Amino acid sequence: MTALAQDRNTSQLVGTILSLGVAAATLIYAGSIVMRNATGYATKGQTALGLAGVGIANHRVDNSDGAAGDEVIDVAQGVFKLANSAAADAITIADIGKPCYAVDDQTVAKTNGLTAGVPTRSAAGIIVGVETSGVHVLFNEAILRAVLVGSRAFVPIRVATLVGAGVYRVISPVAGKIVNIGSVIEGVLTTGDATLTAKIAGVAVTTGVLTITQAGSAAGDKDYAQPTAANTVAVGDELSLTVGGTNATASVANAFFEIERA
Repeated sequence: MTALAQDRNTSQLVGTILSLGVAAATLIYAGSIVMRNATGYATKGQTALGLAGVGIANHRVDNSDGAAGDEVIDVAQGVFKLANSAAADAITIADIGKPCYAVDDQTVAKTNGLTAGVPTRSAAGIIVGVETSGVHVLFNEAILRAVLVGSRAFVPIRVATLVGAGVYRVISPVAGKIVNIGSVIEGVLTTGDATLTAKIAGVAVTTGVLTITQAGSAAGDKDYAQPTAANTVAVGDELSLTVGGTNATASVANAFFEIERA
């Protein structure tokens, strides 16, 4: 196409209903969470990566025996009430304005389900209200993706040697909570394990110790720790990793702090 030389009648998508092709071998119930997969097709809310919340199904669609796009579903955007999770994943009023994550096709959770340092859940929508009977979630894919881009910061830190008791420091560029600490080593360890203890302004982070196992170690080994307390950080705070353990080989570790912005 070329640039306009006259007025153009440009069509507009009005309202909050989207029509999406349904993923292959998928059954979506009316009233359930609908997510878009990596290839752009609609699927049901579930614990999985590579998805993004789109809205709530207006009707039931059964594409169990079909290929991707054989069936089409109407999906409503807006604010809807869904089931809350429990324990550490329970959403509270302190989480309003933050993303929530799909557990299944009617339940959302506070966290992305980190397991061994790796997320297991995709974002469903934005939390706008919390009641005892459920969570009010805003579904708008464009807004969700924009929020996700700025919701977390990753602060890298290089540990020059895993021998001795050296301390390696960086400055936090954001305020929030450290939710994940990870490392990858560049060589083998010998004699014994190495540890990296995370601290904020010299104070140890609760459950913030990475243990790098010597037995079977090799370049590329990854380790993670998920802090549970003493993990609140302010802009300009010193973040550090202190080397420990009995390793005797000067291997390098490349590490990071994952911070959920306040």
